[in-house]
Amino acid sequence: MKIKLYTITLFTLLVFSNFAFAQKKEFVYYISGQDNKLQILNKTGQPISDETYSYVGNFSEGLFPVKKNDKYGFINKKGKLVIPYKYDFANEMIKGVSIVKIDGKYGLIDKKGQYRIKPQFEDVNFNNLKKGIITFKKDGLYGLMDIKGKIIISNRFESIGEIENGYVVVKIGGKSGLIDMKGKTVLPFQYSYLGSFENAHSLSFKKNSKMGLIDLKGNVLLKPEFDFIYTSEDMVYLTKDTKNGIADKYGNILLPTEYREGFRRFYYEGLMVLEKDKKFGYANKKGQIVIPMIYDEAGNFSEGLAPVLKEGKWGFINAKGETVIDFKFVGVMTSFQNGFASFGKRGFSSGAYYTTDLWGLIDKKGNIVIQNKYNSIKVAYNGNFIVEYDSQKLLINNKEEVIAILKYEGQPDEMMMDSN
Repeated sequence: MKIKLYTITLFTLLVFSNFAFAQKKEFVYYISGQDNKLQILNKTGQPISDETYSYVGNFSEGLFPVKKNDKYGFINKKGKLVIPYKYDFANEMIKGVSIVKIDGKYGLIDKKGQYRIKPQFEDVNFNNLKKGIITFKKDGLYGLMDIKGKIIISNRFESIGEIENGYVVVKIGGKSGLIDMKGKTVLPFQYSYLGSFENAHSLSFKKNSKMGLIDLKGNVLLKPEFDFIYTSEDMVYLTKDTKNGIADKYGNILLPTEYREGFRRFYYEGLMVLEKDKKFGYANKKGQIVIPMIYDEAGNFSEGLAPVLKEGKWGFINAKGETVIDFKFVGVMTSFQNGFASFGKRGFSSGAYYTTDLWGLIDKKGNIVIQNKYNSIKVAYNGNFIVEYDSQKLLINNKEEVIAILKYEGQPDEMMMDSN
């Protein structure tokens, strides 16, 4: 393998792209260094400045929160200090503001470092900040205010959840209820647990350690007989006696709870993997099994294709169940990402991807692009890849030339952030 190393040692590759605000992923910066000497690198691997930091936060709205000499400040993408180091804590910029902590109290600053809300709160949660609302704690209780400091709901609750469709789950006296954004009680404070209201019609509740589903009027749509219920925007996922199924947001059962525990709870490109009696297939959002359960293993759909295992070999099918890439790969296979899928060396499949297997990449024509010789491999940006080889994490190009050495230290290789 050809070696072409930079003179710096990289730790944790952070490939930033905007998860919440942009329409597509975009490479922004790498983070280099180790311990308390971190640097920010551009896409060519060059530092944007000579400064080093003990912490580099998420790049968002043109700024990085960074820590130096035990204090937080903000720099721009050229490394210039924009907001001085004076905070005990600072998070990324969201909606033009950042939550900061100074002298044990939390407040909000804008992108010029001016206080929107002076530090005065015991705690501030981030869960509603992207909606332009902060959850604050004062005198031991939580309330809601906008980012200009206007009180929306006074601090009278033990906890406040995420605002969803104009409602929020709150807790008083150890019991959960649902209120609207005027503070009016919609569901009384009688539940030991209330779940997400993401689907704008129903939410899960708990009774006697079992979970059920109710609507906004408190009508029971599904009796509390499930071990777990998770509600998404348009679907309700059910678990009972280690088996799984799905319902719609009105509580109508679409697939009974008869699929094994390994059942994938989410839809990818409109299809969900199902497993029953050690056979795999796919169902649509109507609960119809549209690709029969004939495979020995199956992965999620991505970029129009899904990996499936049959008679000991992996291939790829499309949403019609048609074979697109022939069944010729022995081992373990992952779904496509940015035009590539990784395959492992193993001669059998257990479904566990984090193993000591050796991995390579194929393209959408089924051609081997990189032979399976790395302990792990994934697609980065700019046509590069992240691999593990000989106990090192490396950034390589498509010729397998080493661009940089990476050191994994407990953070993910990729982070989804605002790239503006």
